[in-house]
Amino acid sequence: MQRHKKTFDTIFLVASMLASLFVLTEIVLQSFGKSICAAEGCKMTAQSARFGDISIFLIGFATFFSIMAFTILNRRFQKPVIERLINLILVVALAGEGFFMGYLAFRIHTLCLFCVTIFCFMVTLGIMRLLSGEKDIIAGFAALFAIFIIQYLVLPAGVPLNLPTNERLILFYSKDCKHCAEVMKEFDDKKISVAHLPVKEYVGFLKNIGIETVPTLMINDPNQKILLTGTDAINRYLLACTVPKAVQAKAVKKKAPKKEVRVVPNSGATIDIFRQPDMLTAPATSAADEGMCKQDEICQ
Repeated sequence: MQRHKKTFDTIFLVASMLASLFVLTEIVLQSFGKSICAAEGCKMTAQSARFGDISIFLIGFATFFSIMAFTILNRRFQKPVIERLINLILVVALAGEGFFMGYLAFRIHTLCLFCVTIFCFMVTLGIMRLLSGEKDIIAGFAALFAIFIIQYLVLPAGVPLNLPTNERLILFYSKDCKHCAEVMKEFDDKKISVAHLPVKEYVGFLKNIGIETVPTLMINDPNQKILLTGTDAINRYLLACTVPKAVQAKAVKKKAPKKEVRVVPNSGATIDIFRQPDMLTAPATSAADEGMCKQDEICQ
């Protein structure tokens, strides 16, 4: 039995080292603007962190490094207090994993590969600790499952995000929003193809990316996504898309100097898609303007 305990303790130490190295690698990559995980779930999880995703990485590294350091100390000094400290850190970490997994499953409805890998490391550490005879870790797994279930009971129900991939223009609308009807009529009049998605089915997705108003138009290009909110911004985009060819040719002939591409805060529009000067100088539209409907008022 003692021989098996040493084997499990060795696996525990190796797993904690690998986990520390994994998180440290992500921290280093982040400093160069790169990431181990390029999935959409990773990006959405990072955007949800109050102090940025680097804060989560630092906590993860501190957790795994502490477990590794205390395990090395325990192999040398064999102190019961060090054993209890390792168990305490692991129980708290497993409880935290219950929150992260619940958030991925019931809030953003997508997987973060980095988070899932960390979860696997944490579960492996817990199992190795249990097999080595540390029954305190049962409390950690109980906390993990309890918090995961609580997330299921508390977070609003939703469905996995399923945006149409074959449509370039996607309009999020509400049946109760008169401005949405006006925008939809504009698309019909101009004979522009657009997919209509009811906002009530995508409230979680839109709020996660900071959109709280409808109508919202998504330009769904393969290499970029542009979101325009409110009738004012959408109508500008439609006008820019339907400028007569003679006007476009005249603008090209003038050879106007190329302007720097900028985004106007709170305007709901990206300036570089608009060609006409009066559009570039037009005032921004806030969420309180007439051209938007508050999502909170229509998505109850």
